[in-house]
Amino acid sequence: MRRCRRHLFQPVRFRGGAAAGTRLRCLFLDPAGEAIRRQEREDDYPDGHLSALTELNIQNLAHRIRDRLPAGARDHLTIGVYDESIRANVLLIDDRLCVVQHYLPKMRGVDCPTMVIERSASPSGLYPIFDEMFSSLWDRSRQL
Repeated sequence: MRRCRRHLFQPVRFRGGAAAGTRLRCLFLDPAGEAIRRQEREDDYPDGHLSALTELNIQNLAHRIRDRLPAGARDHLTIGVYDESIRANVLLIDDRLCVVQHYLPKMRGVDCPTMVIERSASPSGLYPIFDEMFSSLWDRSRQL
């Protein structure tokens, strides 16, 4: 299972994967929530700026990708929103790979360090921490 949060995909490739059986759970910071307003203030964005961008990303994912999937594959893509400040963008792939990019105040995402973490046979390490973080957020999220 692939799980993503705030990650953009090429629509044609993404639809093809979902239609072929790839399952994705995508989490976004709630565009109507308090946490995104805090982030806008911390990063010196105008009120509503990040909210509008996040809402556009959610709508694109829902309408340009999920709604265009064959009827039997639409449930392969689920979208949720959360209202918490987690300070990291997390992409978990096939229960074996994790990509983490931290949010650093007043820095563009491309300027922030990114970690690629492979799951090991050991239950320790960073992979289980970010896997649990995503699962916990998913459990508390509101599904769209």
